[in-house]
Amino acid sequence: MKVKSNVIIFSTDNEERKDVRRLKEKKLQIVLDEKNELPVFEINNKEYIKNTVIKGVQELFGTSKFYIEQLYTWGEPKYYKNDEELIVTYLVIINKNDIKNLTNNIKFYDISIENIEGTKKIQNVNLNSENKKIEYKIETKAKIERNNIEYTHTLVKESEINELTAIIIHTGIKRLRNRIENTNIAFSFLEEEFTISELQQIYEIILDKKLIPANFRKKIEPMIKKTDKIVKESAYRPSTRYVFNKDYIEYWV
Repeated sequence: MKVKSNVIIFSTDNEERKDVRRLKEKKLQIVLDEKNELPVFEINNKEYIKNTVIKGVQELFGTSKFYIEQLYTWGEPKYYKNDEELIVTYLVIINKNDIKNLTNNIKFYDISIENIEGTKKIQNVNLNSENKKIEYKIETKAKIERNNIEYTHTLVKESEINELTAIIIHTGIKRLRNRIENTNIAFSFLEEEFTISELQQIYEIILDKKLIPANFRKKIEPMIKKTDKIVKESAYRPSTRYVFNKDYIEYWV
């Protein structure tokens, strides 16, 4: 069995400020190489796969500061290649300010996903970098398998991106949406100190919906600690900076 590992890497960047009275809007990004594929790492039988991937990501960005977890293992024969059969995918989150170097063969792409009017099963996905645009449509179907609902994703037609890469991107975003509700994964996108507005923007771009500030503050209040620092990035009053409350972890299962 030929095994390889790849990574779906998420980060954020700031949109151009459109209103001086508001904070800069954030946008979700992923990383692709020059072949429109996810970064791939060769696996050996001498170390834990996760450690191999960690070393690979460290070489890509020149930092050891990032979040990582295993996303999925793909063993469907139609995606097999001459040099890979079993593919183990890891999900990585990195704050761009922690990046020390960036190899020329990878680029960050802004990602946006929209439901096609009249259907919730087919979505239009746009990936945009400084000088490249990739667009594709992906269809999601649900089926009952052993009394469980299972979801499958397929490209509607051929695109610049291969089907498995598109599926991994979709699976990664769904994992983010699930994990952001019950873990501290959102904080991996931010600096150690942040404002509540910045944290809310992370939740909004991942969940793809606007949140009511008062309700959001109530939800995340036990997860954060107030500092004595403030920041002024808009025409409104300065905002207090917060840090993640690590003591809150002991209440999680």
